[in-house]
Amino acid sequence: MRKTAFSIAERPLSGVSHALDALELLASTSGKPQPLSTISRVLRMSKPGAHRLLLTLAARGYAERQLGGLYCLGIRAWELGRSVPELGLVAVAAPVMAELTRATNESTILGVLSGSEAVYLHRVDAPQAVRVHTEVGSRVALHCTSTGLALLAALPKSEITTILPATLKPASAETITSYDKLHREVQRTRARGYATNMGGWRVDVAGVAAAILNPNGRPVAGLCIAMPRYRVTRASLHSLGSQVHTAADKISAALAVGAPEWLPSRDD
Repeated sequence: MRKTAFSIAERPLSGVSHALDALELLASTSGKPQPLSTISRVLRMSKPGAHRLLLTLAARGYAERQLGGLYCLGIRAWELGRSVPELGLVAVAAPVMAELTRATNESTILGVLSGSEAVYLHRVDAPQAVRVHTEVGSRVALHCTSTGLALLAALPKSEITTILPATLKPASAETITSYDKLHREVQRTRARGYATNMGGWRVDVAGVAAAILNPNGRPVAGLCIAMPRYRVTRASLHSLGSQVHTAADKISAALAVGAPEWLPSRDD
């Protein structure tokens, strides 16, 4: 048996892991049905094993078997996804994001903290032919983007060290890969209230972001304005920073009204 980092009590159930792997695979294909042979190969399972797994998922509505033995996600997966608490955040943030896009003529993106990454929940596209595009649901390392830097700046230094990997891998030639440089950038972000990023994720993309906070000052999400790098200067980026900071504060205030149950409130 292959050794893992888990103790016996903590070791994940292989059947559950395989099922989740299958769902993630079907979700990553942009709705294109997959044959059993591909699924078994990617999951490194035998065809009979993969077939039994998919039949189980299909019986529960999480997968759907189509003509020709092809499989895709089932409607139950969508229903389950709609229950994710953070979707309440999207409902509150979306109107503010649309307003911010109209004011700046640039795309706005909402991302939440997930380990050492930011996961994008919502996007409002700029009404321009050339604009930044990133898929909703995609993940980006925190140290590569303005969204990630804004989220890091809202966390205690000790927590930053805990969640980030030992090595900061580059996403482009201009990604911050030094912890000393990252900590300096986080300090600058805290001081001005918003993060800037010129080429750290993609060399031709610029971004500015601010953290959305709960009443206890914990980061709920990061709000970003993203644009082609050629369209901004350092000066205009800071002007946009003031706008994204104001918009993030507006969302924070809206979330505080009524204190939704899903809103993170722990201080630790």
